[in-house]
Amino acid sequence: MNFILYSDIGESTIDKSLGLPEYSYYFVLKAFRAVLAELGTVTLVRSPETEVDPLFEECRQRGEDCVFLSFSPPNKTLIDLKCPTISVFAWEYSNIPDEIWDDDARNDWRVVFARHGRAITLSTYTARIVREAMGAAFPVLAVPAPLWEQFAGARARFGARLPPSESVLHLRGTVIDSHLLGLSADGLIAHITFPEASDEVELQSLPPSEPLPLAPEPPQLAPEPPARPEPVAPAKNLRYRLAVTKRHLLTWYREALRDLLPLWLARAVAISGRSGDALVRAAMRYESRAIPPQQLPIAAPQQPELPEPPPLLPVAPAEVLEPEAVVNLEGVVYTSILSPKDGRKNWFDMVTAFCWTFRDVEDATLVLKMNERDLSRYHNTLLTLLSQLAPFKCRVLTLHAYLDDATYEELIGATSYYVNTSLCEGLCLPLMEFMCCGKPVIAPRHTAMEDYIDDGAAFIVKSGLEHNVWPHDPRDLFRTLRYRLDWESICTAYEDSYRVAKQQPEKYLDMSKHAMARLESYSSGAVVKEQLRSFFQQAGAAAR
Repeated sequence: MNFILYSDIGESTIDKSLGLPEYSYYFVLKAFRAVLAELGTVTLVRSPETEVDPLFEECRQRGEDCVFLSFSPPNKTLIDLKCPTISVFAWEYSNIPDEIWDDDARNDWRVVFARHGRAITLSTYTARIVREAMGAAFPVLAVPAPLWEQFAGARARFGARLPPSESVLHLRGTVIDSHLLGLSADGLIAHITFPEASDEVELQSLPPSEPLPLAPEPPQLAPEPPARPEPVAPAKNLRYRLAVTKRHLLTWYREALRDLLPLWLARAVAISGRSGDALVRAAMRYESRAIPPQQLPIAAPQQPELPEPPPLLPVAPAEVLEPEAVVNLEGVVYTSILSPKDGRKNWFDMVTAFCWTFRDVEDATLVLKMNERDLSRYHNTLLTLLSQLAPFKCRVLTLHAYLDDATYEELIGATSYYVNTSLCEGLCLPLMEFMCCGKPVIAPRHTAMEDYIDDGAAFIVKSGLEHNVWPHDPRDLFRTLRYRLDWESICTAYEDSYRVAKQQPEKYLDMSKHAMARLESYSSGAVVKEQLRSFFQQAGAAAR
């Protein structure tokens, strides 16, 4: 059997693609690749439109079977190839998209599945809803990413052991430590804005107000130093009010609207904003206060015409290395890895419940490893949230960095519990990876997590259904369901897990061992390989 594999994000671009839609499919492909190599020949492609069918023709001439596995959502998988095609995908909502929009038939996933004739999902939850749409006889395989063997080394060092009381991480990136921020509710009124990209409209400082003249001092027998004038609040004239309006409108645009715009439109807004800003400042005489008027020369001297210089060749900018950082972790450490712009991850509930539960506990730390390239996209949101929660004695540590494999394993080893407060999950690779290394978890038991979360390895968060939209549907129509978490249940899970880590080491070790046993039986390479082998053999028999 010949397997042709494709993911939109590859090895050379993954560190620059964190937080992008479907970035996790790269890690799923990487996990499957080794197992598929034991079942046949594996070939990776970057342009399936041009590469897949020629490879298929070569296999057919040799009399060999060939299948194209596209690790991508069905609506982004080709349906017009000669080569047999299967979409390998994750899905976390109560039904699959069954409507067409934007004149693209693939947005109705039933069209894609009917053309492919079969599918591979990453959870039994997803397989069940596919069969509900396609019929009980539709061939769909539910198989997780095979992660067990990948973490054998880390498991040997950290598995079935009590978490360390102290750990040190060395990484490259930005670390935001709540203990060093000086958090206060007053910071919500006037805080330092994180620097934006250079092509954005910059905030202009308000003009300083002029101090009022001092009244003449009465005669005194002995001279006294003059009293210092009291600071005067800026006068709320028209210029002041316009500047305040501009500041708040700009903050609203950056936080609520900019990331929703196409890149070309966002740049156009930035350019037009700079032009409009210059006109407004000129009209309000900002420039006349800063720069004295200059007189033009009466007659400009004639300059000899010089030949145009040759065009400069483009020079690639030098790679800028992230700053080195050392992170010290102590006490009971809770870790979560997520994209801050993915609303499904529900990290606000995670943080608020943590800070409320441990507001008087100094040795509880929540580590947020953010999968997002641009720190400015969530920096102000994070600081605002933490300022609203202040004061609290626990610690919230945010890592804005790409962790290599060694550093990632050190983070796993330093962690006491992995935390998931998602509203729905297609698989959740980090949760499985931490469990592979013997880390108990806090998580709900819904969607894909139904396959491997139980009360032997997890403090389970209560949840219930709520109405929602398909995340890639631009119409934002309520067509599906996801889960809403019980916030008080998150607090209870924090309390219970902390007590176990501090007072019940035997129970912690039992949960650690159960987590590893659960993941070995679920995601080991041997288990996944047999599921894949059986699926492809049945498909081959049906084709003959």
